[in-house]
Amino acid sequence: MDVTSALQGAQIAQLGHSARDLRLAGEARSADAEVASQKFEALFATMLVREMRRALPEGFFGGGSGAEIYEGWLDEHVGEALARDGGLQLAGMIKTNLARDRAQEQGSGESGS
Repeated sequence: MDVTSALQGAQIAQLGHSARDLRLAGEARSADAEVASQKFEALFATMLVREMRRALPEGFFGGGSGAEIYEGWLDEHVGEALARDGGLQLAGMIKTNLARDRAQEQGSGESGS
């Protein structure tokens, strides 16, 4: 397994964990939902950057295993910067939807009692 496949597998697994954490955050405090939504946005942005970079005919760092490591770092840092600066504006929407879903669950729980 090459380094790129390993990094991609790890990022996909981390995205799955973040999605699970995001579902659990709906049952947790609002601060937890905010953290989970920000982590999800950062991971999603990292994956977008990686796929856009892979569409380039030539890499930024040449070829070889060392280049793959640097490209992975580049993807991660640019993705985190996009998410931190609100470039995709996903975290706010996710947090709002979690709050709405939680309010609906609490409302249906009270009416069902």
